[in-house]
Amino acid sequence: MKKYSNRWQWVGALLGAVGGFVYWREIGCLTGHCPIQSHWQTMTIWGAATGFLLGDMLHQIRQKRTNTYGNAEKRNV
Repeated sequence: MKKYSNRWQWVGALLGAVGGFVYWREIGCLTGHCPIQSHWQTMTIWGAATGFLLGDMLHQIRQKRTNTYGNAEKRNV
């Protein structure tokens, strides 16, 4: 049995958090009336959540591609 690694998700979350912070810093909301974009904390959390989900999606695509081309472990059933 292979150990499940969620490295893709955490790398995606880290990159998303950095991206959310950069988005807030460079674009953000100048008036302060935008509930998500006006604070760096909320933009960083939203970016991390989005990155986590995208990382999970990329992990599943990679896993499916590996299984399709026959490079995965074979199970004895």
